[in-house]
Amino acid sequence: MDKDSKQVVVLLTHPNIKESRANKALMDAISDMGEVAIYNLYEMRVEDAFNAEIWSTIISHASALVFQFPFYWMSAPSLLKKWQDEVFTYLAKTPAVAGKALLVAVVTTAGSEHDAYRSGGRNRFTVDELLRPYQASAVHAGMVWQTPVVAYGMGTADAGKNIAEGVNDYKLKIESLIGKSHVSGDW
Repeated sequence: MDKDSKQVVVLLTHPNIKESRANKALMDAISDMGEVAIYNLYEMRVEDAFNAEIWSTIISHASALVFQFPFYWMSAPSLLKKWQDEVFTYLAKTPAVAGKALLVAVVTTAGSEHDAYRSGGRNRFTVDELLRPYQASAVHAGMVWQTPVVAYGMGTADAGKNIAEGVNDYKLKIESLIGKSHVSGDW
């Protein structure tokens, strides 16, 4: 099966995936799934711009789109924003994304544990609140927003356990998007 005809397209946006513990573990957990195509935007980077026509073909053949990235200053690395500006803006005006699932998989690499991401917590906001722009983009484009998969606490003593839990949650969610499990579409 060609990469552009996979059911789930994952846009991995990590500037140094080789040095990552958590995002690399999440990527490795799904990389051997035949129905998943992982596009590492930092490996594909071209100096001029992303080609919206090529991406339109890739996304048109997919049933779901996943943004996977580490949380930097409560957002994604800048290359995902560049892709959104140059490609998603175009796709949102076409039937290429309409009705498709959009999942955000986030790894909080600032070291914060789950309790830090709540009202009154150290970061003051939930991850769901911080990801509202991605949800709004999905809604605007006619996509089906999925509850994000988040691996918390990479800088804590429980980082290894948290990564394992995140990997399990991510794998189950991707399997549900490709129809291999009985997990509901929105957790």
